[in-house]
Amino acid sequence: MPRKELREPRQIEEWLVAWGNNLSYQKKSGELILIGSAALLWHAYQQDIILGLPENSMDADPITNDECVAELGYSSGIGSEFEADHGWHINLMPELALREFPTDWANHQESKTYGGLTVRVPAVPHLLAPKIRRGEPRDFAHYRWAQSVGLLNGDNPDRLIELQKALATQAHKLNPS
Repeated sequence: MPRKELREPRQIEEWLVAWGNNLSYQKKSGELILIGSAALLWHAYQQDIILGLPENSMDADPITNDECVAELGYSSGIGSEFEADHGWHINLMPELALREFPTDWANHQESKTYGGLTVRVPAVPHLLAPKIRRGEPRDFAHYRWAQSVGLLNGDNPDRLIELQKALATQAHKLNPS
C-alpha cells in the first residue's frame, strides 16, 4: 500500500524517472517546471537528503506548456490510477503561478533531464518566499525543514533577498511570543 501523501524526496525522483521513461518510449520530449513542496523534495533528493517533509502534501504542482507532458498530468490527477498507485496526485498549475517568484528566478534555476523529460526547478529560496508570504503553518514547517536539512546553507545572497523580505513580514508568525 503506498503512502497516502507526498513526503519523501525519493517519491519525486521515482515519478520523474517514470515520466521521462514514458516520454522516451513514446519518442516524445517535453519540459516541466516543478514548484511547491515537490520542488523542495526534488532539491533534497539532488543533495542525497532522505529526511521527509514534516507536513505532507497530497500533490505535486508542475507547470508545462508541452502537450505530451500535460497529457501525463491530466491522467495523473485526483482519482486517477496514478493516485491509486502512489497515494498522491498531480495538480497541473498555470504558468501564471510563476508570478509569485522573483522575476529573475529562471537565472537561478536548476535543471535535470530524465529520458524525454527536462525538469526545471527554481532555487530553494525562490520556492520558499511565496510559501512564507502565504503564511500558512505548513509552509513555515517546510521552511524550518529546509533550514534543518541544509537546503539553504551557503546559498547565494542575491537569491535570498525575496525570502528575507517574506520572513521579515511574517516574523511574528514564525516566532510567536
